[in-house]
Amino acid sequence: MKKFLLLALIVSLSSNAAPNSIIAIVNDFIITQDVLSGQDPKNNKLDAVNQQIDILLQIDKAEQLGIKPKPVAINNMLKRVANQNSLTLEQLQKRPEFDDIMTNIQQKLSLNGLKELVTSKVKLVVTPAELDQALADNPSDMQTLETQIRIAQIAISSVEQTDSLLQSQDDLIKALLLDLSSQIQQGKSFAALAKLHSQDESYKNGGESDWLVQDRLPQDFIQVVQDLELQELSDPFKAGGGWRLIKVIDKRQVDTHLQSIKAALIRQKKNQYFRNWTQKLREDAYIEIFDHKL
Repeated sequence: MKKFLLLALIVSLSSNAAPNSIIAIVNDFIITQDVLSGQDPKNNKLDAVNQQIDILLQIDKAEQLGIKPKPVAINNMLKRVANQNSLTLEQLQKRPEFDDIMTNIQQKLSLNGLKELVTSKVKLVVTPAELDQALADNPSDMQTLETQIRIAQIAISSVEQTDSLLQSQDDLIKALLLDLSSQIQQGKSFAALAKLHSQDESYKNGGESDWLVQDRLPQDFIQVVQDLELQELSDPFKAGGGWRLIKVIDKRQVDTHLQSIKAALIRQKKNQYFRNWTQKLREDAYIEIFDHKL
């Protein structure tokens, strides 16, 4: 028997179960009657058993591939469960169900990781005909255009005090950014200077951001970017806990309704691809369902 954690409350290997409670065998694992709690009629019971078989095969495959959730993901999920039940994380950890909750979370995240790994290997394309049909089935009368931008920034929140006559951190930072702006205008690479000086995580990408919705930026940013031309440097400005020097590197108008329809179609295709992949797992597995016990 493999060492294996089964999905709590879904697949049971309870030592208190009677011998005739086994309703299916999947490779080295068993599924017992308690997964059918509340299921009726027989077709519903068979669907429930098949669902558990798929989950069991997926969990086993995730374990074989070494897919494990990151501690930060587990912790975030635990916080969400605690919040949904009006508990603190510490209170949740003291609950008698905590071990089962932890097992469920770890396995749910592992299954999500498996699905992401499997579907990331295939290129899924939405055809124009599929998109036209989906838009016809889901029309929108609302204005759905939004402005998105990509910016590059050098963000500095503190600098070391020097013998400069400038005393305040704000003055020191502003002077540094003005110097960097001058270097950029004389031909120095913005990306290189961002990697060297910026204290924001974006320094790794030369200060460049992903696409951002302009109207959802902090107000300090909006006031600056709306007046900038592409590739034009801003003056140093204060935002949040520091100062910024930015430029707009690209801008586009996006139909958010169209984007959401495309995303929904891609999700559907991913789900179908993953179902087909799981079916192949079934074809390679030993599965026996005891219909007479359903």
